[in-house]
Formats: sequence, structure tokens, C-alpha cells
Amino acid sequence: MIGHDRVVAVIPARGGSKTIPYKNIKNLLGKPLIGWTIEAAKQVPAVDRIIVSTDDDCIAKAVKPYGIEVMERPAHLAQDDSLPIDVIVDLVSRLKKAGETALYLVYLEPTSPLRQPLDISQCLDLLADKTNGFQSVATFCEANLHPYRAWKIEPDSCYEFIADVNPWLPRQKLPKAYQLNGAVYALRIDQPPQPSQPFLPKPIGGIIMPKERSIDIDDSYEFLLAEWLLRRQLGYEKS
Repeated sequence: MIGHDRVVAVIPARGGSKTIPYKNIKNLLGKPLIGWTIEAAKQVPAVDRIIVSTDDDCIAKAVKPYGIEVMERPAHLAQDDSLPIDVIVDLVSRLKKAGETALYLVYLEPTSPLRQPLDISQCLDLLADKTNGFQSVATFCEANLHPYRAWKIEPDSCYEFIADVNPWLPRQKLPKAYQLNGAVYALRIDQPPQPSQPFLPKPIGGIIMPKERSIDIDDSYEFLLAEWLLRRQLGYEKS
């Protein structure tokens, strides 16, 4: 709880994955990938309830040893083009009907195994701070590619993606740019979310995470990179 307000953590884990089959339960240093996220959520004192939302029996069985709740996700919300906001709308509606009174929801994707409990706590603390009025908070890291240096390639020519900017500026003269790293999304659910609203309602607060903890696994290369970084983080090998 935060004060008298309950917090629900939701871990979305659909079975379909084209880049890495059953990515969410693939073994990562002795535990399923999703296990790193479950363990991080369990270490956050403010979190009252942890739910894995999945459409897949194999994932449900894989998380059973962690002793957490599994909620079956409808098949139409487990497609490649399913939107996170639709998953949340469905889940929050079901929770409210069952009597859940939580004010805050934290959405933790299994593909960010290097996030720390502190990252989750900082997002919740910022969201709960009534002096800023944030409706949601997310984690960010420094942008991999500065937007000034992005280009469009058209049949007639190549163009700067953002018109009237100088892509040749040295790094030191570029304004700071950040990207969502996918590790933590926290939002208020006192007003039931609607399918038409953005995933992160405004105003949005931001917590900056270092790049070395901002891996969001999408393919085999990123899986290997996450494994290497975790080994270093946990002291499995010398720096």
C-alpha cells in the first residue's frame, strides 16, 4: 500500500512470440525470464497484489512455483497487434467487478529483467506525490538514436526526419533526448481506463534509468546481452 491506497502489479505474458518461441519463460540464468520480473515485484513493499495476465497454460504453469495469481487473458487480447491499454481496460474492469479497490496499477513487462525493485518504487512514489498531479509515470533511458539524427529515405531523396534541424551537431550540443525503456509503467485507476485513452494518461512523470538496466528483450541478441549484463551485475564473472 501507499498510505491507505492499494497497489496492483500486472505482468503481461502472452504465449505467442515470433522472434523467440516462448520468450517469456525461456531460461535466463536458471529461472524463466518472467521470474526476474515476479521477484522484483515481490520486493516492492507498496505492491499488495501481483497478477500475471496470460493466455497460455505453459506460462501459467511456469509461474505457479512463485505463488502468485494468474488471470486468464482473452484470446483476442493476446494477438501481435493487441494494445496494452486494451489489456488494462479488460483487467481493471474484471478487478473492479470482483471488488478490488486499488488506486494504483504498475505494469511490468517480463522483457525487462534488469529492472530493480527501486525503479518500481520510485515510479509509484512519484505517482503518489500529490504535489505534481501526475496521472501516470514511466521509466526512460537516454535515447539510443537522437531524433535529430534520424532520417527518412524516399524514392526521390533522403530527408532529415525532423525538418529544419542540424543532424551534424556534435553530441555535446544536442539537447537531451530520452526514450521509454519499457521497464515500468505506473498509472492511477481510480477512474476506470477506457479503450480510447492513451496508455499513459497525461500529465506523465518520468524516472530515468541507466542504459545498462534498460534492456528490453525483443530478439536473441538482446536476450544474450541481458544474460551477459545480469552475470556482471550479480558478480558471476569479473568486470
